[in-house]
Amino acid sequence: MIEFTVTFDKNWLTEQRKAGKRVVRFLEKWSAGREGVKLITSSGTEMTFRMDVSIWMRFIKEISQAIGAEFGVREPATVFSCSKPKRIREASEADDSEEAPETKAPRSHEQPKGIKEAGKRQAEPVPQKEPAAPTPEEVLADVLSRVPFKHHAVLRDHLTETAQVIPILRQMDALGSFWRQGLLVSIDDGYGMTDFLKGLADLYAAHGLLRPGVGKKAVRELKVGNTMDLSGNYPDWDKALETVQILKHSNEGELSTCGILCLDVGAWQGRLASSEAKSRLRRLNASSGNFTIVFRVPFVEPRALRSTEEALGDIFNIRSLAVPPVGLSGLFDHARDELAKRSFRLCDDAQEAFEQCVLEEKRDDSFFGYRTVDKMVDRMIYGKARENGRTGQLDRDIHGVDIAPRSVSDAEGDPRAELEGLIGLGEVKAKMFEIVEQIKMQRKLAGKGRRVKRPAIHMLFTGSPGTGKTTVARIVARLLKQEGVLRKGHLLEVKGRDLCGEYVGQTAPKTSSICRDAYGSVLFIDEAYSLFRGDDRGRDFGQEALDTLIAEMENHRDDLCVIMAGYTGEMETMLGGNSGLLSRIPYAVNFPNYSREELVRIFFAMAEGNFGHEKALEKALRDYFAQIPDEVMAGRDFSNARFVRNLYERTWGKAVCRNRLGGDGEVKLLASDLAGAAGEREFREMLERTVRKPIGFGV
Repeated sequence: MIEFTVTFDKNWLTEQRKAGKRVVRFLEKWSAGREGVKLITSSGTEMTFRMDVSIWMRFIKEISQAIGAEFGVREPATVFSCSKPKRIREASEADDSEEAPETKAPRSHEQPKGIKEAGKRQAEPVPQKEPAAPTPEEVLADVLSRVPFKHHAVLRDHLTETAQVIPILRQMDALGSFWRQGLLVSIDDGYGMTDFLKGLADLYAAHGLLRPGVGKKAVRELKVGNTMDLSGNYPDWDKALETVQILKHSNEGELSTCGILCLDVGAWQGRLASSEAKSRLRRLNASSGNFTIVFRVPFVEPRALRSTEEALGDIFNIRSLAVPPVGLSGLFDHARDELAKRSFRLCDDAQEAFEQCVLEEKRDDSFFGYRTVDKMVDRMIYGKARENGRTGQLDRDIHGVDIAPRSVSDAEGDPRAELEGLIGLGEVKAKMFEIVEQIKMQRKLAGKGRRVKRPAIHMLFTGSPGTGKTTVARIVARLLKQEGVLRKGHLLEVKGRDLCGEYVGQTAPKTSSICRDAYGSVLFIDEAYSLFRGDDRGRDFGQEALDTLIAEMENHRDDLCVIMAGYTGEMETMLGGNSGLLSRIPYAVNFPNYSREELVRIFFAMAEGNFGHEKALEKALRDYFAQIPDEVMAGRDFSNARFVRNLYERTWGKAVCRNRLGGDGEVKLLASDLAGAAGEREFREMLERTVRKPIGFGV
């Protein structure tokens, strides 16, 4: 038997009471009719149940369904949580195989022996029974309730199968075959690999395959790199072979001290069939013992995974498990579950802001699945605590405004007005409004059954750095959502090489995963020309990324807007070498360099609302830009608004230092502050720079 407590969200209970509904009272009546379920205690916010472990998971599912149906809760897991089940040994379960010794009633003149020695016995401590160890079934239920296995059926199924196979092989006296069955797991960082290995080890221990008290030592994880030392050896392979020898000797006997050795061989992806890898794999197999060897590679396309499985299968008995990354909705569910465990509620209106936060986390290609989401959850809770500190409340509901990233919270106005309000870019604005109206009309005609193919909405942005390409893309994403063209209107910003994997077979899944994150939104690919090399390098994955991208652009032409950005010349070269890409990008927009007067306006737009300035600063700033040579201003390497931002930040930095030394209150930007900033090397060289001209005949 097990016992566990169901705890309800207090805010939700209050809402239900105001609506005249009594949650606990309803569930008291509901649970009374459940066979094998015993209600132990009940309070205003908690209910403790006792039942057989075999019906526990079914009961949790049924109580969720009952709450959802009775109270109209879309996600019941957000309004209640369950404690970890505790094994209970009832009196009826006591061992009664031995008959109780015969007792005689004491004579009337005799003092019963129990009374005579009562004082002595009371002084002696009563021995406490050790809590019963969880059964293998209970361990399996606990393992399957952990984070990764909610979204990864392939891992869940393997754990369940392992729990079924171990006792059968033991009865058949064939556990050796179990230890000789290796695994190949294709999974990215942060999506549950370590939890999966720990879950396997817990099952091994529950079935008596590991020595008691092994703990964390039950799993060893090693990364096998491909770096060669001066003597021509691979140190990581040597360490792996040494570890296998140690485990083999320490695991001799009926019980093992380590049940799993995981080797990350991602760096050898595509090279495992080589002679140098095969020789080491054979030595690895020859030294294997009573432990499972698990090989890990990143999530790759099926063809590459089959190739790796075949290379390992020449030496090991190998079974492969492919675990794809979790999508945005799955990550949102995970965040909601983690917050519910801590009695917080992630509201439905937070999903859009949450997804935008995830996309921003993915911008630098350092997103680590559940680990990153857990970090975001802690940030949400801390932010909510700060807000409660200001308001004096104890609110546990987390809404979109509580977690919105700066790019979302600062972009709540009308995107049309925001685009119109940008400094300069007259032709760009007119072109963007024209594109949006054309897309709307094409969709309208297609919706009426006219012979108009649903339009592709992909675009090409060309121009120098700092000319507003990313800013316009972000506004366009919101504008297309406002006009009903896109469902979400997020902006997922990546670099061209971010689409490429590190190993063979990793690029296509990675590119597809990035595109899936951008469905219903805009995928902005900066420096897209870096995907095209113009040659036939076998080890470059740019062309594979482009091929996958083209397929995604075609298959999701009306639910995905891909904007490829970069220098004009390089982008034209890339499109010239990829006719399939050129035919799928119907709109091209060129972003010209800013004029001197526009750069001055951008400077003061940055300062507006933060610092005042003296009139002399305006003339000083115009004089500074007037000194920059025309060929530099028009050159492709001039960083435009980025250059202005750097100049502005150095200028107000000088002003703050001056103000602190002078002891004045308000910080005001002066011409002398600009002079100090412009005297620094970066800005001084801009006045001296000239554009290099090619040397050759006719020059």
